[in-house]
Amino acid sequence: MCGINGILALRPMVSLPSLIKSMNQQLYQRGPDDEGIWLNEAQTQGMGMRRLAIVDANFAQQPWREQDICLCFNGEIYNYQALKQTLMSLGYQFRTESDTEVLAKAYLYWGTSCFEHFDGMFAIAIMDFKLNKLFLARDINGEKPLYYYCNHEFVIWSSELKGLLCGFEALREKRASISPEALNWYFRLGFIPAPLSIYQSIFKVQPAQYLSIDLATLKVNTANFWKIPNYIPQFNYQEALSSLNRLIQESVQQQTRTNHASGLLLSGGIDSSILAYWFSKLNPNVCCFSLQTQASRKDESFLAQKIAQYVGLKHEIIPLDFTQVQQQLSETLHYFDEPYSDSSAIASNAVLQWVKKDIKLMYGGDGADEVFGGYQRYLMPIWADKIRQYAPFLKNINHLPLYLFPDNSAVNTMLKFFEKIGKNSSEDVWNISQMGMQDATLNALLLPNWQCQTNTLYRLFLTYPLDNPLALARLWDKQIALEGDMLVKTDRMSMRASIEYRTPFLSKYLWEFSQKLPDTLLIQKGNTKYLLKRYHSTLFPESFRQAKKQGFEVPIAIWLSTSLKKELLRLTSIDFLRKQDLFEPLKMHKQVHCFLQKPQRYKFQLWSIYCFQKWYLSKDY
Repeated sequence: MCGINGILALRPMVSLPSLIKSMNQQLYQRGPDDEGIWLNEAQTQGMGMRRLAIVDANFAQQPWREQDICLCFNGEIYNYQALKQTLMSLGYQFRTESDTEVLAKAYLYWGTSCFEHFDGMFAIAIMDFKLNKLFLARDINGEKPLYYYCNHEFVIWSSELKGLLCGFEALREKRASISPEALNWYFRLGFIPAPLSIYQSIFKVQPAQYLSIDLATLKVNTANFWKIPNYIPQFNYQEALSSLNRLIQESVQQQTRTNHASGLLLSGGIDSSILAYWFSKLNPNVCCFSLQTQASRKDESFLAQKIAQYVGLKHEIIPLDFTQVQQQLSETLHYFDEPYSDSSAIASNAVLQWVKKDIKLMYGGDGADEVFGGYQRYLMPIWADKIRQYAPFLKNINHLPLYLFPDNSAVNTMLKFFEKIGKNSSEDVWNISQMGMQDATLNALLLPNWQCQTNTLYRLFLTYPLDNPLALARLWDKQIALEGDMLVKTDRMSMRASIEYRTPFLSKYLWEFSQKLPDTLLIQKGNTKYLLKRYHSTLFPESFRQAKKQGFEVPIAIWLSTSLKKELLRLTSIDFLRKQDLFEPLKMHKQVHCFLQKPQRYKFQLWSIYCFQKWYLSKDY
């Protein structure tokens, strides 16, 4: 686990060594254990890395040189032991126990087809001097980030924007400018998904994609090395249950081959509970961690403790002090480098900062909802079809006096549902995937030159199976929400604490398995994540199945209407907005005051505005 950087130029650069060194320093927290730099003699090519040593800490330094290649690698190849055996049978010899050496020899044997063989999380840069190519590749889920910038003179890449911008601003001698399309997507989603970044001309390698860049011309080509299989139901219930048991056990077994102190984020839900069960069998030294807040009892620490005791794992409850969290809020938001408004990152950061002195590896149940159909929003097309059929007058609620409705969770959920009903099921999925501002609101707030058609992601959406709403929603979540939101949170917050974070449910083989499940094994009679829940019932007694999951909520609506209100109003004052020159000052100022009248209902919109303005302020535009 580490951070990688690199520069490829057409002309020699005297400053290349110091520039790679500076880019490395920007990523220190991703890899505090070691640093490596490689430069070619002509000073036109450079690669750098910061290393968090997990596998073969003493003998896997990077950049790695072998035959005609040089590579840097961020992540873990979980099936590297099996690949090593295959390569040894083909005559390859190994001098280390690392997955880095396996990766190098896999490339030497398979070329870019090697990416298809990897089950893991990775961002990889490979210079192939024989082919005169640079390859940049990213894992199938986008767990590990990889940014890049290309022009006719040079290419820059990095694990984080802070590293890339260090090189960009030194070589371009100017600030990177904001991308209008990324700005629009941020306010629709609360994050910025691949291939976009907040900056024009700076992009992210997409999940399961690699770039091929000619070292002589800098011409860029892209290719996908894996795509999720077409949805073809094959399993009956008993076959599915048996296969699921085997695949989860294998995934946990692969990811727990380590001697490092490890922890599991145990929420009390079925996903982390299943992991706790298998950790108790395969790595019983893992310690479980759960959050508890003094401000509210609405957390899952009691249920999590019950689960840990049942499976026989150590358990620690972490008290979350919201006053202390607010004091560190600016630092937490700043680490993302881009506007990002998923408030659950605050809780993740609190856990990881708490355990970082004792833990080097953390595991979580992330991805199970996407893989196995767990989100309540996956039910929306079903209910929307009923509305369109039996109560079409409810399709548009904008004519209703919404200001008269009480500002509470149940009412707001209902209103959000009706607000997102489209003309058909695929439009329902498109609408519900965007939890932020609607087009009309956003276009009214942005200045005309910042209004933008969101073509990039809509074209991607149209390539998905529009005739199957559940498959459509899960594919969108895999490619967009996982990569741009959930995995950004786990990667940045874990790397900020210099901790590696692993997600057993995001195994390539579990994705491929779930595409063979009938819809009724994903959602049955309104019961989401049906198969995984049934599997959970084979591991835990009835009393655990009846326990209601509470969820852990960061009280951003309360913050925005009390302790953060003064700062929010300052950042949306007419004078600040005029200088910013992004928004219609009077309209944005008025809209924020309107949102603040119902902070619980409009907390997502308010929080996205607050987080964007905090990001903008930190960049000193």
